[in-house]
Amino acid sequence: MKRLMVLLLVMTLLFTIFAAGCSKSTNTDASNANDKSSDTNDSSDADNNQTADADDGPVTPAGQFPIVKEPITLRVYREGTLTDDQLESISDNGVVKHIFEKTNIQLEFVHLNAAEGKQKMILDFAAGEYPDAGFLDWNTMLTRSDIIQYGTKEQILLPLNDLIDKYGFEIKTIFELRPQHRAFITAPDGEIYGIPRFTECYHCMSYPKLWFNYDWLEKLGLEEPQTTEELYEVLKAFKTQDPNGNGKADEIPLTGSIEWSCALEYYLMNSFIYTDAAFSSTNPRPFLSWIDGEVTFVADKPEYKEGLEWMKKLYDEGLIDPANFTQNAEALSQQCRSEVPTVGGYTSDHIGMGIDFNNTEINAMYHALPPVEGPNGVRYQPYQDPLSQLPGFNFAIFDTCEYPEAAFRLADYFLGEEMLFILHYGIEGINWERPSDPDAKNISGGPLKCVPINLPEDAPEEKVEEQSNNSLWMGLLGDLVERRDMWSPAATDETLLTNYETRLHWETQKTEKYWPEMTLPRNLFMDLEISDEFAELKTNITNHVQKNTSMFITGARDLSEWDDYVKELQQFGLERYIEIYRDAYNQFQEHMK
Repeated sequence: MKRLMVLLLVMTLLFTIFAAGCSKSTNTDASNANDKSSDTNDSSDADNNQTADADDGPVTPAGQFPIVKEPITLRVYREGTLTDDQLESISDNGVVKHIFEKTNIQLEFVHLNAAEGKQKMILDFAAGEYPDAGFLDWNTMLTRSDIIQYGTKEQILLPLNDLIDKYGFEIKTIFELRPQHRAFITAPDGEIYGIPRFTECYHCMSYPKLWFNYDWLEKLGLEEPQTTEELYEVLKAFKTQDPNGNGKADEIPLTGSIEWSCALEYYLMNSFIYTDAAFSSTNPRPFLSWIDGEVTFVADKPEYKEGLEWMKKLYDEGLIDPANFTQNAEALSQQCRSEVPTVGGYTSDHIGMGIDFNNTEINAMYHALPPVEGPNGVRYQPYQDPLSQLPGFNFAIFDTCEYPEAAFRLADYFLGEEMLFILHYGIEGINWERPSDPDAKNISGGPLKCVPINLPEDAPEEKVEEQSNNSLWMGLLGDLVERRDMWSPAATDETLLTNYETRLHWETQKTEKYWPEMTLPRNLFMDLEISDEFAELKTNITNHVQKNTSMFITGARDLSEWDDYVKELQQFGLERYIEIYRDAYNQFQEHMK
């Protein structure tokens, strides 16, 4: 009997221990990333004004530091290729040290090189061998299709909605300043699976600009052209009156390039119908605009044909350079950097894609020409809106992460003003400093807060190494335009010739009033099958438009065949192309509500 009692007692004790262990395991799993169906009622009920319970796990309340009470380590992807010496000393990097001292989070990096890193990450997902989170950059960022595949479908990426609501601080500030951003990064299932770099490049918003030779205008006694007819007359003068004074008929009135949104024809088309001119190899011009309250395809409209007719006239008279339709960006740069200036105007994002900005004499000659008005009163500056500057997602938490709250709070910290300067430049006092004048103003009239420390070319090697060892790019920032202004000094005669960002900002201000009131974002969520269909339609249609636009202007195809061209677009599936985009746009609008 005593043996039986002892046995029962032991069994009871073992059962109690086992039950307690199971209970502990369940509670832990419910709060970490490995349980993808975890109960999130606590998160959704949390006060949105960062009043999280300080005793709720290892993470401190939103906006408070350190992020965790006791040190932890997070393994994260980071895009970049480091030397063996840099890999060995990465823990001594000044930015890594700052992050640990501020947050109690030690970072261990899994590096992804730019060329093959994205493929490696996807293979890691397939093998189930990946770190806690990813801080990604241009070549490795997650696309919207990735978000649906690895977030919605495979659930490798953790949904962030509850973390944002409970622990968000800096990201909530961004959402308050830019209400459309939350809807824009929300997947079709209503969840947010990744955070983009919230970048707003002000000068990139006028994309491209027409950089025009104002020195030639002055020499020829001409006024800044305001209309297409006035621009035509100015270009004829550039062509025939030897404004560079070398006695040769070598002037090129207008030129551009097929790369980097430098194509002249899509800039000029905005005097006839609004045409999104920005372009990249992975994001071609969609030829979709918001006109009369609806999504509209522009490249089959009578106004587009009228623009082609005007540009053909310029081309036939030698006012548009034939090289515009064939040359790459490097050839454009060489063309603009001849010993004696020969280019009257060229289209590009920033001025240094053409002329040598460091040549102050040539630099002073060229300025952004505001768009000219067409015969029907149309006068637009091609505009790249902030949403279209968010092509993908730079941060995500994976289901392997033991501390998802801490990982999110770290990313949230990266989105603030303090880390803006540190991640962009490096450590204060080594890579940048506060202005000596506390009342110094920036380019937009606000306070100047950051002055980069630029070393001279003959700086000692140890100084160069010191700056290198105290900077680290992580891909994720909250650099809204008003924050980026904090490191660009106010415009003066000196800064306009020596400070690149100040010059670009100042030139862009002249074009801002010609931005359209509303544009369509480039990148929208679509179901994977629909996304593949849309991508194929977009490639075929935009390639056809771009090919024929060039052919119509150069005369390789006669404009009498316009109706045939429009029918060809229909055969490529134009109506379906518009329908898919319109549905995706309506879904985005629903998330805005």
